[in-house]
Amino acid sequence: MRDQKLVEEYEKALFYLPPTLREALQSIPEGEKARIQEIRLRAGRPLSVFDGAVSRFVTRRGALTYGGNGGFVVDQGLIQDAFVRLCDYSVHTHQGEMERGFVTTPKGDRVGLCASVVKDRDGTVSCREISSLSLRISREIPGAGRELCRRWDLNRGLLIGGRPGTGKTTLLRDLGRFLASGDLGPCRKVVYIDERYELSAMFRGVPRRDIGLCGDAICGLPKGEAIEQAVRTLSPEFILCDEIGSLAEVGEIASGLACGVKFLVTVHCGSLEELLTGPIPRALMDTGAFGGAALLDSPARPSQVVRLMTKEEFYHGKGAGPAPDLLRLCSDRVGKGFEPGTARPESGPVAGVSLSVPDLSGDDPGSAKGDCPNA
Repeated sequence: MRDQKLVEEYEKALFYLPPTLREALQSIPEGEKARIQEIRLRAGRPLSVFDGAVSRFVTRRGALTYGGNGGFVVDQGLIQDAFVRLCDYSVHTHQGEMERGFVTTPKGDRVGLCASVVKDRDGTVSCREISSLSLRISREIPGAGRELCRRWDLNRGLLIGGRPGTGKTTLLRDLGRFLASGDLGPCRKVVYIDERYELSAMFRGVPRRDIGLCGDAICGLPKGEAIEQAVRTLSPEFILCDEIGSLAEVGEIASGLACGVKFLVTVHCGSLEELLTGPIPRALMDTGAFGGAALLDSPARPSQVVRLMTKEEFYHGKGAGPAPDLLRLCSDRVGKGFEPGTARPESGPVAGVSLSVPDLSGDDPGSAKGDCPNA
C-alpha cells in the first residue's frame, strides 16, 4: 500500500515534463518507481535518476543502466521545454524563486537550477542558458511521524537533523498534521513556514498537502520574516520551519520563544557529530526552544530516526557553551529578559546521560505500546 502511494507521487511529478521524457520515465519498472527520489536533466548527457543510494541512467524504453551508453540524451531544447512546463507556463511568477536557484511545481516538487545567471542594474536576477535541472520528488507519507510522536513530547520542541534527501520535510509535515488535526489530543494551531512551497504545496491559495485542520502556511517569504509575521499576526501554538540556515532565522525563533510559541525545525547535517557541533544546530539549541534533537538515517531510509536525544544529552555530547554570536543576536532581538545561557546545563559530565539511544524503528521495552506523550 505504501509502495503504491510512492509510485503515485512519482507519476504525478512526471505530469509537468515534456511527453518524450514522461514516456521514458513512465516505462521504468514499477518496483523502481517507488524508490526514485530525483530526476536529473543535464544538457548533452543522458537522463538519470537517483534512488537514495546510486544514480542510474534511463534509456528511451525505460531501462535503467549504470553506464551512460544507450541512455536518453537530453538536449538544450528539451531542458528549456521542461523548465517552462515545470513553471506551469508562467516563468515570471517564479522570479523570486529563480533568484535563489530553484522553482517549485504546482505539485510541490522543488526543481534545482544550474544556469548562467545575469543580474540587471535594478538588481533583478534572471537565469539564462539552463544547463541542468534537478527534480526532487516530494512525497507525502501519512504516519511517517507516528513512532516519533509516541516516543517524544512535541510540546518540548524538537530539532531534527539530516542529510539532503533523508525525509526531513516529509517527517516535519506529518508531525504538523498530527498536531493540527487533533491526532495527539485537541487540535493545535500550527503555522508552517513554507519558503519554498514544499511543506504545503500551496497552489492558488489551496494547500495540496495535508497540513491539518488547524494548519496555516506562510509561503514564499524568507524564513526570518515569516516567523516574525506568524508570531505577530497568527497567534500560533506551534511553528514548523524547514531547513533553518542562518543566525538571523535563529534569532526569530528566540523571539517567538519569548511569546510562548513552540518550535519544530529541521537543519542540514551529515552526521551525529555535525548535529552536535555545527554552528546552526548549536545556536538553535542555545535558544532554549528545543527539549531535544533527532537525527535521521540515510536517503535510502527516508524519515527514519536513528538517534533521539534530550537537550542534556546534546550538551553532554558536545561539551560547549552557548554560541557567542547568538548571545548578541538574541540580546538584540528579545531584550534583557532573555538569557540564552540558561538553556544550557552546567558544565561538566551529566550524571546518567548517554548518547547511546535506541533506533526508533523498534519497540521500547520500557514503555507501554501505544503510549503517546503528546496526548
